[in-house]
Amino acid sequence: MRSTLIQNVLDAELPAIESASGVWLTDTEGRRYFDACSGAVVTTIGHAHPHVVRAIAEQAAKVTFTHRGAFTSTATDALADRLTAMTGYAGAWFVNSGSEATEAAMQFALQYFRETGRPERQWFLSHRKGYHGNTLGGLSLSGHARRGVAGELAHDFPVLTAPYAFRDAPGLTDAEYSAVLLGDARRRFEEHGGTLAAVVVEAVGGATLGCTTPPDGYLQGLRALCDEFGVLMIVDEVMTGAGRTGTMLAVDHWDVRPDIVALGKGLAAGYSPMAATLVNERVLGAIREGSGRIHGGHTYAGNPLSIATGMAVLDVLENEKVIERAAALAPVFQAHMERVASVHPSIVDVRGIGMMRAFEFELTDGRQRATGALAARFAAISQHEGAIVYATTGGYNDAVSVAPPLVATETELDELFDIIDRALTVFETELGIGVPVLEGTVS
Repeated sequence: MRSTLIQNVLDAELPAIESASGVWLTDTEGRRYFDACSGAVVTTIGHAHPHVVRAIAEQAAKVTFTHRGAFTSTATDALADRLTAMTGYAGAWFVNSGSEATEAAMQFALQYFRETGRPERQWFLSHRKGYHGNTLGGLSLSGHARRGVAGELAHDFPVLTAPYAFRDAPGLTDAEYSAVLLGDARRRFEEHGGTLAAVVVEAVGGATLGCTTPPDGYLQGLRALCDEFGVLMIVDEVMTGAGRTGTMLAVDHWDVRPDIVALGKGLAAGYSPMAATLVNERVLGAIREGSGRIHGGHTYAGNPLSIATGMAVLDVLENEKVIERAAALAPVFQAHMERVASVHPSIVDVRGIGMMRAFEFELTDGRQRATGALAARFAAISQHEGAIVYATTGGYNDAVSVAPPLVATETELDELFDIIDRALTVFETELGIGVPVLEGTVS
């Protein structure tokens, strides 16, 4: 009997997961899969961590829901204090998802300018080849293929050129490429500066381009332009925050301090829906001295069960030194990626930072496939071989992200890349790479 469940691909027959532990998922047929992309770059501390599971059970026995308009709790205050102490921000606003965190960031920026007597500042600049969530605000900032679902409801904000060194800057140094990008950004600031509320960028490109990192100097230059033109800087750290790149925030690699940061995925590590928007004193102080009220919020945001989960995840990150371990493991991870790429000609680029890296595929013999088809096919083969990777879906390239839980061991990484190597061999054999190509094999 056909299920009434609506999936992204209607009538898709996906395996059903029965259980998970550490870096492994097990389906109802007993097949095991290495969670090589942490879901969608979510499960930073792996599955079924006993400390988090225990914290969830203990909180569930007390209270699971109260409305934020009527109650707070000592745990909620404590999580906000801890999160802001770890990141250096003045306040934390809790929501349920990364999309909501980005939407809230936009609303904080708009309110800041209303509170300070500049309501004309209500435009945003973002990268064309970026993704900031599935809400109307997030889609308006994005050039991702999902934007088409919103049609003309998505606002047509001005755009910046996204950092994509592999395709757009062959032969350029970081300084040269950064100068090109910042020259384009300055033109946009000069054109729209009087109406701009904020620039919104991903610290590291995620779902659209696959682990693209900005050249050194670019984020610093954007920060300087924001200061020069009186514009807020919002950084989307939904994928990268909470340790994914080897620091609490990815912007820490470039010593950049945004005004507002959107956190998500790794904050509760997949154990409960939870995200947060971090706000600096400049923005929060203006609101406090103005209306003293935030006009927004979500029913389940900051619910006690999610708060307890987030606190337990931070316990694990700190007590087990997960972020430090991830930073130490990153060179081993990078070496695996480069080793596999060196023997598989379908891979034309390896990129990323910390425990968030990607392969990009291309057929170099002139054959053509629809953009995204190679990445999707490899992801399917990799899943069949026993590793779940994350194919880009933005409509711009054929890349797959590999971002295992930060708690993976070197031995587990060895096992993961044995699976990926095997999957690449099947993939390339199917494409006829390295063997005679039969006419009509690839359309």
